[in-house]
Amino acid sequence: MATLQNFDQEIAKTKRVVEDMRSKIEESGIVLEKFAQSDKKIGDVDFNIENARIEDVIKQQKVMEGNIADLIIGLEDATNAFGSEFENMKSFTGWESFVGIFSQESKQRMRTERVRNMSLAGNLQELLSKSDTIVGILKAQKQVLDDRYKTSETSLSQVIERRKATIANLTAVQKRIEELNPMLLDVENRIAASTNQTERTELEGERSKLATEYNEKQAKEQELLAESQTLERYTSMFQTFVDSLNNQIAAQSTLINKLTIDTEQRIVLYKALEDSLKTAAQQDVAHKINTLGSKVDTTAEETMAGIGAASQKHIGDLLELHEKNMVASSDIQRRKKLADDAFARRFDEVLRKHNASHYVQS
Repeated sequence: MATLQNFDQEIAKTKRVVEDMRSKIEESGIVLEKFAQSDKKIGDVDFNIENARIEDVIKQQKVMEGNIADLIIGLEDATNAFGSEFENMKSFTGWESFVGIFSQESKQRMRTERVRNMSLAGNLQELLSKSDTIVGILKAQKQVLDDRYKTSETSLSQVIERRKATIANLTAVQKRIEELNPMLLDVENRIAASTNQTERTELEGERSKLATEYNEKQAKEQELLAESQTLERYTSMFQTFVDSLNNQIAAQSTLINKLTIDTEQRIVLYKALEDSLKTAAQQDVAHKINTLGSKVDTTAEETMAGIGAASQKHIGDLLELHEKNMVASSDIQRRKKLADDAFARRFDEVLRKHNASHYVQS
């Protein structure tokens, strides 16, 4: 299992990245929830800090997804490397070949016994253990992302509604300013044209009221403009955050789906290969016994008949099992192709880098 020796270390490193990113996601989500409340304001310093944190989350997201994607590819490489073990089951060991110098029958018997007793469960179990660990990380992170996405999307909608309300207030203030301009000009003209002191006094009082309202509206306009611009900046920043969460969820689903189907395929293939090799060995023994028919006594013939019947029954059972496995394997192959295509589309760069340098090595 040399190819898997550094997997635990890589998985631990990825887990740390995930936990660190999870902390930043929670912090950003909490800030968004606070800002979604109409009585909350955030200054430029907070904005810059939050913006930097969200950018860091997006960068770490790509690192984490790349690491896990490479681990999954590495598991495939490790699976392919185990092919040599299957080949070894077909051939003779050095000791068996040495024994064969003196007795071909002993040589064959030793190999048959070795194949019959050999189990690939250890290799398969270690692969499944690594897969389960990675899937556990992915599912835990996806749950966090799903929960945070729902709350953050709600908060973002509230921020957008805040901006809509601000723009509506701004529009109303600007409209009132436009109305006050001609009203002030009209009062000014009436004051200039009036010769009656009492009338002038009343007009000047009216002008004072209009001028006060005009100044208040202008001040309010500046306040609302600043608020609208701030809300626009935060809407854009938090939209990026929510989009990032959505992309992460999609990536987690792609990774989980591929890893799950790969695991199913490994179980089916390992079982089929192991049974196939052991069946071949049993058939080989049955064939050799049959060819010795004329050289053995009655006891040997009875043994041969028993073994032949048992072999035929076992072969029949295996053929039936093989038929079922072929159906299952066909369905897995179809689903695996879909998962592989989705994986390749999303992690094309990781695949290219992996093929060039093989990150996970023995």
